[in-house]
Amino acid sequence: MSTRAKTTGQLINGLVHLRQKAAGMHTSGINQRSFDGISHRDDFNFPPLSAAMINQGSQLGVDDLMEVILASAADLVHADHAFFYVHNADTDALELKKALGCSSAHIGYQMEQGAGLIGEVFRSGRPMVVNDYQSWEGRHRDPRWSQIRAIMALPLTFDGQVIGALGLAHTQEGHAFGKDDMTALSRFSTLASVVLLNEIVQVRVQHELAERKCIWEELQRRNDHLHETFIATINALATTIEMKDPYTAAHQRWVTRLACAIAGEMELAKEQVDGLRMAGLIHDIGKLNVPAELLLKPHRLTEIEYEAIKIHPQSGYDIVKEIRFPWPIAQIVLQHHERMDGSGYPQGISGTEILLEARLLAVADVVESMSSHRPYRDAHGIEIALDEIVRNSGILYDPAAVEACLVAFKNKGFKFEK
Repeated sequence: MSTRAKTTGQLINGLVHLRQKAAGMHTSGINQRSFDGISHRDDFNFPPLSAAMINQGSQLGVDDLMEVILASAADLVHADHAFFYVHNADTDALELKKALGCSSAHIGYQMEQGAGLIGEVFRSGRPMVVNDYQSWEGRHRDPRWSQIRAIMALPLTFDGQVIGALGLAHTQEGHAFGKDDMTALSRFSTLASVVLLNEIVQVRVQHELAERKCIWEELQRRNDHLHETFIATINALATTIEMKDPYTAAHQRWVTRLACAIAGEMELAKEQVDGLRMAGLIHDIGKLNVPAELLLKPHRLTEIEYEAIKIHPQSGYDIVKEIRFPWPIAQIVLQHHERMDGSGYPQGISGTEILLEARLLAVADVVESMSSHRPYRDAHGIEIALDEIVRNSGILYDPAAVEACLVAFKNKGFKFEK
């Protein structure tokens, strides 16, 4: 499985394992017996260097750590050129990630798979040394590397897969790499693998965060569009009501404003207020199924006529119930004539069986209706309307909604500006 196919979690777990392995090299994995054959070199000081880099890993960036490793490895074997190559999954090429001893313009250089010694190290997964590089048939022909005389590189692996290569080179005639040099370079392999895997994890995490941001932004755009569609739907329904009964249309707008003012005093969540606003604008939409002559009748309704009008909450519910609003619009429309003691209609439910939004809407509906003119009667006025909800607070109307309504009118100056 390639690093690209692994999940970010798997890569992070692998990185933790490699860091533990690299740290362990200092405490137990590297001792004098590890340097058989090169212990005569008085400049070999990798154990304390490894510990220092592990301890500084959280402070240094990936580029800094790469540079420290390259400089240390080059100094250890007296090389004048050091490099990191990685596999670029996007281009399927081998990319020069970091180098010492060459122009910075070469960083980012890519060559095809299998090219040169680096390509062979990636392909075979084995370390290689070539001391007469310009005469070697497998050399890379790019002129920018024509100064290389001797080169060695070893693969950096994770979970059995080559993820990079660490190498050194001589550019002066007469310099060559020996067995001891490759042994010394190999001491850096685990630490270098940590650095490269850390780079892969960082890139992966940044890519995933960018993807998630794009997804979130797209979802937000769609949500905004959907919200606008819901509002347009509500407005279209409200306009339909206004075309039939201008009294009902104006009533719905004022009831909505008062209901939202009550909700603000009760500190309802924005989502609840939004739903209340949408429901308020169409709470009497069921009156579309009531004959216009009843709605506009200039005299008091008979009992039979009143019963005919009482069907409008159920009719309104039936009209909007199939629209998938993000708020319980249909239920609020259905329940806005229910009462706390169960004496309302159409279901006769009581107390907290009634949605909170419907209880607020009921208070606003009564206050606006009583204080406004109707075809069959004059307006009672706001004082009589407020007296009605106070006298029946806890009986017909929600006490918290009644209290909030009084605060809106008496303390906050709410008015029906008609």
